[in-house]
Amino acid sequence: MRPKTLFVSIAPVIMSVAIASNYLKINLLPAVICLIFAVMAQIVSNFVNDYSDGISGSDKNRLGPERMVASGKISAKKMRNGTILMVIMSFFLGCTLLYWGGWILLPLGIVILLCALAYSAGPFPLSRHALGDVAVVLFYGVAPVILTFFIQTGFINYNIIVAGIAIGIVADNLLIVNNYRDVENDSMNGKKTTVTVLGKKFMKLIYFSNPLIAILLGYIFLNKLVNPIIWSIAIIPFLIYSTYLNIQFHKAKGLEFNKLLGKSSLEAVFFALTVVIVLILK
Repeated sequence: MRPKTLFVSIAPVIMSVAIASNYLKINLLPAVICLIFAVMAQIVSNFVNDYSDGISGSDKNRLGPERMVASGKISAKKMRNGTILMVIMSFFLGCTLLYWGGWILLPLGIVILLCALAYSAGPFPLSRHALGDVAVVLFYGVAPVILTFFIQTGFINYNIIVAGIAIGIVADNLLIVNNYRDVENDSMNGKKTTVTVLGKKFMKLIYFSNPLIAILLGYIFLNKLVNPIIWSIAIIPFLIYSTYLNIQFHKAKGLEFNKLLGKSSLEAVFFALTVVIVLILK
């Protein structure tokens, strides 16, 4: 399940609920269901990744945390069955949201689950064609933020789309750490990631830039909700934390990147909580 990384699913839902609370009173039950569905969808993606990389052999020489199929601790069949079970559970849980959001959510929910599978599996795995970062921004940022907001309010506006992009690019730093650590192994196995395609130096710049871009986007999606001065002050702790992570990222070698996985996952939570705090202060 990779628990340390699940924060990137929790953060966008929390932030979206906080923003929606500025428009009307929050309905807690669908908010909690959105949160659980987002986490379950990520677990589906993690299971598929463990299964597909395990049977392809690309996990054999990786430096990251031990994978269950590659290590033989869980058979490929059991991992596949577990994935199917998780998909079914996620689907039926997501269907309960139709009560609040309407039938338009059904095809959108199916797309989310299919993309969770397509991230590592299928005829065109996104993670193997340098599209992993795009997928992260869309499905750990834009999609959960917009859908959670829509379920609460019944509409979507420009600001919530920008908010989804902002939290999505912060969440992308987790994937950058993962792919940067495995760049040699991925190159040997023919796996294309943004790190193998664009190079280490460029992705170091992206890792540094992502939180800064998110901060700037905050001035846009919080424009009519929060005084820019309050945002400028409130974001300082997040900026300090991101700077600390950037220093650690530049110093890290080999297995040291594993320690940054959980920390980079928390970066998204830090950003989301900053948004929540400024909205409460307002």
